[in-house]
Amino acid sequence: MELKAFLFSLIVIYISARLLGELAVRMGQSSVLGELLAGVLVGPSVLGLVHQTETLTLLGEIGVMLLLFEVGLESDLQSFLRVGPSAAVVALIGVAVPFGLGYGVAAMLHFTLLQAIFVGATLTATSVAISARVLSDLGQLRSREGNIILGAAVLDDILGLVILS
Repeated sequence: MELKAFLFSLIVIYISARLLGELAVRMGQSSVLGELLAGVLVGPSVLGLVHQTETLTLLGEIGVMLLLFEVGLESDLQSFLRVGPSAAVVALIGVAVPFGLGYGVAAMLHFTLLQAIFVGATLTATSVAISARVLSDLGQLRSREGNIILGAAVLDDILGLVILS
């Protein structure tokens, strides 16, 4: 990617994400919603101003790592351990319900057993990064509920990987 195109992409990403993120906040939503919508809007499916490249993918991965690292810095291991059983229950429900519904609908549509399992498994995917960002924006990262949600999201990801493998 040439430098001009890369800088243009970064500027478009930054401005659109900030504007739509702020708009979402003014509408009583998390800025994450506006930022996601900005990606859809400026990406290849709508305006086509920004295309996914290896450089942008790498920057995105670094951004997610930094976000999760920051969440780790703000987290208290003892709090996570105290809510462990609650987080486990939430995680199990958060995996079982989407998996069961996906599998059930796929089976009703006469998918093969393997296809139905795959559909159910794909619906178990969560995003710790988005959960962490929303909780951080709401100032709830260190709350009991925040710890349960983050713990459940981490367990959801682990269970989802086990199911998909």
